[in-house]
Amino acid sequence: MHICIPSYSRMHAFITFLRDCSIMVDDIILSKLLERISSRLESIEKRHGYLSFLIEKRYANEKLLQLEVMNIISSLPRVMDYLPERQYDDEGKEKCDFWFKTEDTDYWLEIKTRPTNYRKPGHAKAITNGVNGVIEDIERLKAIKDPKARKVVMFAFYPMYDDSYRIFNRRHLPRIAEAADKEVSKPDISLRVKDAYFDIYLIEI
Repeated sequence: MHICIPSYSRMHAFITFLRDCSIMVDDIILSKLLERISSRLESIEKRHGYLSFLIEKRYANEKLLQLEVMNIISSLPRVMDYLPERQYDDEGKEKCDFWFKTEDTDYWLEIKTRPTNYRKPGHAKAITNGVNGVIEDIERLKAIKDPKARKVVMFAFYPMYDDSYRIFNRRHLPRIAEAADKEVSKPDISLRVKDAYFDIYLIEI
């Protein structure tokens, strides 16, 4: 009886292939999330003018993104379980906006929506406070000890204008990129709302 034992190089290549396939599927999940959240927000604006309302009032409604993310993620075939407001540890003092699980990966997702003060005098610290909030979420995600967990922050800044990016990309975005230890140069989604933009970033920590 002859037993074929694969060489180390072949076995290593096969294991790498399986790992890469898993990463590709997980990346597809995040891509699907971006694709569907963009489509859904465009529909919400077209039907209800809600993004225009958020921009006009400079209103930070995180529930909008949180609920849409939950609806999208919970409908994906590979997602086995999910929970909003999942506690980070047994003490439960701090909670993550949204947690979900595939067959072999736990995802922790923090979500922020922050209005800017561009073209709106009297709100001088709006962007700085918003950036600080995103950085706080990043630090919480970094504290997760599970090496297999995927930690993601999604955040929206609005309104942004064509002349806003020079200052935002020089002064504010680099602080978030440094905290996340990632290169971030532009939003993943930029929805045009009249003369403004509703920008969404998705960064894996």
